Amino acid sequence: MGTHEKDNFLQIYDWASDWQQLPWAHDEPTLYLAEICNLREPGTALDIGCGSGMDSVYLAKRGWDVTSLDFVPQALAFTQQRAEKAGVSVTPVETDITEWDVPQQFDLVLDHGLLHNMDPVRFAAYRERIVKAVAPDGDFVMLHWHPLYPGQPQGEVGPTRTPREDVEAFFTPEFQVRYFAREDYADMNDSVGGGFTNAYYWFRPNPIHLRPIELIDQVKATLTRHDVDFEAIIADAGDGLVGADLPPKLMARIVGPGRLSITPETPQPDEAATILREWAEQTGQDPNYVENLLYIFADAKLANLCTPNPRCDVCEVQFCRRLRHR
Repeated sequence: MGTHEKDNFLQIYDWASDWQQLPWAHDEPTLYLAEICNLREPGTALDIGCGSGMDSVYLAKRGWDVTSLDFVPQALAFTQQRAEKAGVSVTPVETDITEWDVPQQFDLVLDHGLLHNMDPVRFAAYRERIVKAVAPDGDFVMLHWHPLYPGQPQGEVGPTRTPREDVEAFFTPEFQVRYFAREDYADMNDSVGGGFTNAYYWFRPNPIHLRPIELIDQVKATLTRHDVDFEAIIADAGDGLVGADLPPKLMARIVGPGRLSITPETPQPDEAATILREWAEQTGQDPNYVENLLYIFADAKLANLCTPNPRCDVCEVQFCRRLRHR
C-alpha cells in the first residue's frame, strides 16, 4: 500500500486507544460468516485487513485455523488481545496483501473493507493474490462500499464507492457471486457524501472456468447414465448441428449464470451459441462437438434433461449452479 495510505491508517490506530474506537469496528461478525460456519466444517481462514479483530476471533471461536493479516502492527495487536481474552489463538501476519507471497490456499477468505480503501494501481496485485488464496471449493466474503444511489459522487473522505456490476466484473471469470446484500446508511456526514451502502458479497470459485473438461465429462456421464448414444448422434450430424430446432432462449439459459455459468450474465438468445463456441475454443475443445453435446443434453426428443423445466433430480452435472446451490 502506498505511503500516504499507510500513513492515514497509522494515524487512526495511533489515535484509537482500543479497538472500539476504530471507525470500522463492528460488534457482530461480517454478514455470511455465521452461515458459512453452519454450512461447512471449520478449515483454514484468511482475514485480510483484520482491523479490530472481530471476524478473526469469531472464526477462531468457531474452530477455524485463522491467519490474521494487516500491515498495521496495532491492528494485529488488537486482534491478538481479543483472541487471548476469548481463549483462542490466531496467526498474525504483518504485511501488505498486494506484496504478500501467498503460502497456501484457504477454505475461507474475508475482506471486510480493504479493497475499497486501496489505490487502484494495486488492484491487479490484490486480485492476483485473491485468486491464489481461495481454494477451489472455498468461499470469499467481501464488504465494499456501494453508491447509495446511481451516480452518487465520492465523498471527501472514506472508502471508494463502486457499483455492484463493476465489483462482480472485477472478479470474473474466476469467481461468481452466490449471494449479494446491501445495508444503506442514508443520513450521514457530508464528508462521506451524505450516505453510502455497505455491500456484502459472497463469492465462490467458478468451476466452469477452473475445470472446463470436468464439466464436459459430467454432461457425458449423465447422458451415458440415461442410455443416450451421444457419440453416434454427433457422428451422424457430421459438420452440422443436431439441435437446429432448439429454442435459442433455452441455450441462453443453459450457458448463463443460472445454470452452467459459462457467461456471468444471461445473454441474448442470438448470442448464446457464439458464447458457447468461443468458450469451447478458449478451453481447447472442439466447438462443434461441445455445441452438439449440449444440444443433445437439452433437446426434449433426445436426452430430455436440461429443458426449460430441467430434470435436476436425475442430472449429474454438479458444476451446474442449480445443483450446487440446492
